[in-house]
Amino acid sequence: MKFLAWIGTGLGAVGGYLYWKEIGCITGTCPLKSQWQTMIPIGAYFGFVIGDVVKGFVMPGKKSEDTAEPDK
Repeated sequence: MKFLAWIGTGLGAVGGYLYWKEIGCITGTCPLKSQWQTMIPIGAYFGFVIGDVVKGFVMPGKKSEDTAEPDK
C-alpha cells in the first residue's frame, strides 16, 4: 500500500504547481509562493504526508512494511 503515498506525492506536486500558476504571488516578493521550484516540492511533501495518513486509515490494524519485524 505504499502506492497511496506515491500517488499523494504526485498529486501534491501537481497541486503545488497549480497553486503557483493560478494563485501564487503577484508581486514576486513572497519567498515561498513566488517560485515554482519551491512550490512543487512543498506540494509533493504535503501530498506524501496526506497519502501516508490515508494509508493508515485504509489499513489501520496492519503493521507498516518498513517497521515489521523479520521472521526468525
